Amino acid sequence: MSRPANAAAPLPRRRISVDFHYDLICPWCMIGKRRLERAIELVARYHPDVEVRVRWKSFPLLPELPLEGTPFQAFYLARLGSAAAVEARRRQVREAGHACGIRFDFERIAWMPNTIAAHALVERAGQIGGAALQSQLIDQLFQAYFQRGVHIGDRQALAEIGAICGIPRAACRESTEPSRYGGLLDRWLGEAQREGLQGVPGFVFGDRQSLSGALPPDVLAKAMLASLQH
Repeated sequence: MSRPANAAAPLPRRRISVDFHYDLICPWCMIGKRRLERAIELVARYHPDVEVRVRWKSFPLLPELPLEGTPFQAFYLARLGSAAAVEARRRQVREAGHACGIRFDFERIAWMPNTIAAHALVERAGQIGGAALQSQLIDQLFQAYFQRGVHIGDRQALAEIGAICGIPRAACRESTEPSRYGGLLDRWLGEAQREGLQGVPGFVFGDRQSLSGALPPDVLAKAMLASLQH
C-alpha cells in the first residue's frame, strides 16, 4: 500500500551516543544521572528527529577497599578532616539533590562499600536487558544506598535489588562472584583512562567530546547537539 500523497514523511533519525561514567558511591553521579535524563528530555522536545543512546560505564572510585567495605562515617571524617567539613559537603550535595527531586539520607548509611560487585551486576543487566535495564538497576542501587542505607557491596543485598528489576537471583549470584572482578575492573578503568577521565560523573559525547561533573541539563543538551556537527 502506498503512502497517501498528503501524509507527512517520518523525520530521518539522527543518533547521539553518550557514555556516562559513574560510581554508585558518588552522590554527584546520582545527581548527574538525573540531570542527564533531563537533558535528553530537552533534546527530544526541541529536536524530535534526534535519538540519544546512553551507554552506562562503570568507574569504581575505590576498588582497593576491602570487599566487606569500611565504616562510612569514619571514612568521610578521615577523608575531609573534620565533622564540620563533612557536614558542609553533605549540605552542598543535599541542596543540589533537592533541586533534582532527590533526597539524600547520609545518616542511614553505615558502610562505605566496595562497589565492584554492584558494577558487575550492572554489567550482567546489560547482557540480559540492555541499557534500559541497566538504567533501572542503577536507579535502584542509588536509591538503596543513598536513601535506605543498604550495603550495596553485600552480595545478598545485590541479589535482592536485582530481583526488584527482574534479574534472576542465580544470575545475580554468578555475576557478583569475586573471581570475576579482575578482568572487569581493568576494562572499566582502561576505558575511562582512554577518554581522559579522572573522576566521575564523566560524559563522553559521540566518542569525541568529554566533560566532567554533574553539569546542568542545558549544558549537557548543548554538548549532545554539538556532537552531531562532527
